[in-house]
Amino acid sequence: MDIMEMDNGYILDSSNLLDLERVYEKDKIKQLQDDRSAIQKKTFTKWINTYLIKVGQTIEDLYMDLQDGNKLITLLEILTGDRLPRERGKMRFHKLQNVENCLAFLKRKNIKLVNIRNDDIVDGNPKLILGLIWTIILNFEISHDPESQASAKANLIDWAKRACRGYKGVEVRNFTTSFKNGMAFNAIIHRFRPDIIDYEKLIPENAEENLENAFSVAEEELGIPRLLDVEDFLIDELDEKSIMTYLSAFNRMYSKVPTEEELAIKMYSDRINSDAKKLLTWLKTNIDRLEKRIYKMEPELFEKYKEDLQHLKEEELPNKLELKEFLADCYKNIESAEAEDSLTTDVTMDKLNHYWDAFERCLADKEACVQNESDRASRKYCDRKCCNRKYCNRKSCNRKCCNKKYCNRKVLQQKVLLLIVVVIDHISDKHQLCKISAQN
Repeated sequence: MDIMEMDNGYILDSSNLLDLERVYEKDKIKQLQDDRSAIQKKTFTKWINTYLIKVGQTIEDLYMDLQDGNKLITLLEILTGDRLPRERGKMRFHKLQNVENCLAFLKRKNIKLVNIRNDDIVDGNPKLILGLIWTIILNFEISHDPESQASAKANLIDWAKRACRGYKGVEVRNFTTSFKNGMAFNAIIHRFRPDIIDYEKLIPENAEENLENAFSVAEEELGIPRLLDVEDFLIDELDEKSIMTYLSAFNRMYSKVPTEEELAIKMYSDRINSDAKKLLTWLKTNIDRLEKRIYKMEPELFEKYKEDLQHLKEEELPNKLELKEFLADCYKNIESAEAEDSLTTDVTMDKLNHYWDAFERCLADKEACVQNESDRASRKYCDRKCCNRKYCNRKSCNRKCCNKKYCNRKVLQQKVLLLIVVVIDHISDKHQLCKISAQN
């Protein structure tokens, strides 16, 4: 027998060392179990609240708040749409009966419950409460079919593999280590929504940043609750059940994994819809602008309006016309036999053409109105009362007025000259008659 003397004088033999190793292993296993239980408790609590919040309820402590069976009944009613009998009393008997009603309901759904009794839940047994909630999640959240419970895990892992196929640095083989650095979560989001994840910028070594990015984007952009936290992935042994619970939300939202061709078609369709909506909004906005009344507008505002109209016609209109022609070609592709079953659009080309024609009519009418208003303003400065006008800046109206298009002074001057000539001729004729008379 090997003997070892410690610094403190304590003597260990090989049997004592073996016992210490066993104790250490047991402590380590217990610690891992405690860590997983804590993560499960937090994850399951959040999961339950995503449903209870629909009826204005929540739970804070998973082990305490389910003891009377009332919120457990509410959860099952929300998940299934069925009505369960409920005891309204607060005595232990009422609590036991409520929990028993839940267990009996699950059994009628052909859901197997292993060693879970109503008093275990009423007494707040952590292990059995976690087991009960996991059974509910597995049957109503992951598999959706009690008959296929055994294959639920396999189906979910197969879905995750297909969703992550082709992504560099991601290989889904399980629900623990394959998701530890966060790349798989980001890949799944990018597969279905490439517009909200910049996958190329992610670095596998930056696990915490990757996880935070995936959880925050999923919550803000997809509305998927943050059931997991970054801290849950910093332990040695990840909790498989918690990760499966979180992944089930993605699977429920995107059950069908698109092929590369289908994904390309979807992106093409999304771009067409986006561009068509933008063009339609632009047309409606400018039709409203062009219908604005400009008669007798203040000169400063009128000049600004003319500048805006010119910018609209010379700068914006050519770009929008190019976009309209691009969309027309796209719609022709959509109507082709190859694409009509795959592409869908929210705004039809007929609707765009209708608003485009209305816009062109409004633009032509407004240009005519602007020209008429400009002509009217010019004539205003050319009449005899020009110098009394509020906005007349001419120092010598009489000298500059005659150069204007609509000025009538030149005609008036010609008439005056003609009158003078007539008068002179008349005087000349009269003088000539006087001479003739004198001679006679």
